[in-house]
Amino acid sequence: MTNKNITLNPERILSQTLDELRITDNKIKQNTLSLMKNLATSNSDEFWINIMKAIVVTCDENNYIFSKAELCDFLTIGARGLDSRKYETNVNSENQLMNKVVSDAIFSIYKDIMENYETVDDDHRNYYPKIILNVISIIRRGHDIRGEKVNLYGLERYYLKNKHDAMNNKLDVSGPSVPIVADLQKTITIDEKKPNDTNSVLTSPTILKENTLSKKDLVNSLSFITDRKKNELNELLTKIPEQDYKKITDLCVNYSKLQKYSKLIGTVEFSHQIEKELGRKLNERQLQHATISIRKVKTYVENVLDGKFIPHGSHGINHVKHNLEYGYQLMGLIEYRRRKYSHS
Repeated sequence: MTNKNITLNPERILSQTLDELRITDNKIKQNTLSLMKNLATSNSDEFWINIMKAIVVTCDENNYIFSKAELCDFLTIGARGLDSRKYETNVNSENQLMNKVVSDAIFSIYKDIMENYETVDDDHRNYYPKIILNVISIIRRGHDIRGEKVNLYGLERYYLKNKHDAMNNKLDVSGPSVPIVADLQKTITIDEKKPNDTNSVLTSPTILKENTLSKKDLVNSLSFITDRKKNELNELLTKIPEQDYKKITDLCVNYSKLQKYSKLIGTVEFSHQIEKELGRKLNERQLQHATISIRKVKTYVENVLDGKFIPHGSHGINHVKHNLEYGYQLMGLIEYRRRKYSHS
């Protein structure tokens, strides 16, 4: 997934990576750098994985617990590379499909971190960077740190299995050592035991969650949805009305549910799943609204950010926007806020 012939500067890239992760601890910086003195740069994928390994190992040895934001950044930076111009692939139709598969899996993992990371204790949080490291290795090399091959279509399943094992103290990180770099012997090993039910670890959010996304988390989510740069998204968010800001925040909080519904469109399970989680029946017309809204979520978010939903008519609304929002409201993915803002 990378250009194999690029010139790499370990010290510069490590410094840049730690800055992106907002890890400012000088001891961690120095210790990580010392692990990289003999790091080979002939293969950029191996080089990048070894940087990620060195960061995980050093943080672990210094009892450094990643914050939720740092862990999300670690996933994003590790999977995409620090410089997209250096780490991007030559895009063809097959790569576009794979990129979407990877992007969907990363977003699901990202959402799980945002929703569940702060509910576990520090001992279990310590497992997350190691699991993420394996995910990054699979994306960039096709196998985890141990060498176990994992199909990209099974990426999210792999993450959930290992998270489940970690929560049940089945994830072993102390087994036989293999070299990370020339002067270090360390390993990250995964127990072979399978959980009884992989799906049992998928914790679904409530139909409409409390709006708890920070500005940074919101921008990260929007970056996944729109494929736009974060500085552009930050600027656009300052320009949209408060009502729209809250609506797209609701969608970001519940985006994993939108993804799930999207995969079920056209099946009997689609209506069953929505109605089960809502606790009420939807008629055929309402289900059609929901289907259209799900398919148009990227378009909806981008048009809101770009201010393209121009109000028209005597009611001063945009009917396309109104209809899409009605679909999200039917599924409980955004809150119906009209009364709240009627005074303005």
